[in-house]
Amino acid sequence: MVSANEILQEKVDNDFWEKLERIDKRRIPKYNSKNSNLGLNEEYLLMLKAVEKTFTDNVEVKVGQIVNGTIAKISEKEVVIDFNYKDHIFVEYNGGDFRIIENLKQGDNIDVMITDINESPYQIKGSITELIKISIASKLKDYYKEGVALEAKVRELIPAGFMLDIDIDLITITAFMPNILAGVNRLTKQQAEELRGETINVHLESLQQDRGAYVVSRKKYLKTLIPQEIRKLDRNKTLYKGTVTGSKDFGIFVEFNNCLTGMIHKVNLLDDIKNNISSVKPGETIEFYVKDIIKGNKIILSQVITESLWDKIKVGKILKTKVIDRKPFGVLVELDPETTGLIQNVYLKNDERTFKPGDEVKVKVISVIRDDRKIYLDLA
Repeated sequence: MVSANEILQEKVDNDFWEKLERIDKRRIPKYNSKNSNLGLNEEYLLMLKAVEKTFTDNVEVKVGQIVNGTIAKISEKEVVIDFNYKDHIFVEYNGGDFRIIENLKQGDNIDVMITDINESPYQIKGSITELIKISIASKLKDYYKEGVALEAKVRELIPAGFMLDIDIDLITITAFMPNILAGVNRLTKQQAEELRGETINVHLESLQQDRGAYVVSRKKYLKTLIPQEIRKLDRNKTLYKGTVTGSKDFGIFVEFNNCLTGMIHKVNLLDDIKNNISSVKPGETIEFYVKDIIKGNKIILSQVITESLWDKIKVGKILKTKVIDRKPFGVLVELDPETTGLIQNVYLKNDERTFKPGDEVKVKVISVIRDDRKIYLDLA
């Protein structure tokens, strides 16, 4: 029989394991402080201590370390993980971790982060969620770089914006969406209220956390939809509905199809609105047609379907106009209530007129750039 002293002094080598294999291991329960009084042969107890010593002497566990182990037990309050050390890791969890825990079972292999080591009594505490959060942080970094959209649920409205919940890998992270990033245009009170409880798509605005939450933007996501939504528009045929976002003396700005914004020029408004633009308030619903789409995805809307000068203008046409303004680069003139043209300085160098607003001037069309909705003129 091998002596106890020999076993304790033996190095972990092939000879040691050969000696260990000669013992009937079925008769020897795993040693720990709870079964040390089972009346086992002292030599067996020393043997068990020596085996345990081979696993622990050269292993140092510390807070922040990530280890792999097997789930030994799952209770209502904690998960116990065996990682071949002198003690198990105890993972306590709260309601926020439940979705992770309910998907685990005894015998599963799992990674865990050591979060605390108590010396008296000795106990190792760990976290599964902290490890997942590290993985999530890495994913969010990739999502930010690649512009990946995330689903988020609007949980709460606050004065500065919205608090949202984003579910990733069975973990819920908190996100903050400022008011100015909630829509393509600033939302009305009614639109903001309508978002409460809704699931929306957002993009990460920053990887830096503000108010303990990731900053996200619905505006950034909606802007990605603009090109495809513009391609769907039916010009001068379909009657659309939108929400007024603001008004000026010259027209009304409208948001429609979730992400598109257009303007209805004053001359293209119905008479009852045209004569009282200031009465139209943000948030009101208005009907209109899509009249034109020009460079930069600018959308021109109209409540009436009429043919304007812009629809029939051609190079070489002679027109009577009125001066709108004198600019450093030329003279702006009004061709009709919704169409302007420019006489560049090169065509004015031999003319001594001052061109004051309201002056009548005859012009000739020399260029029409429809994508920019620009008309260039010469003096006729």
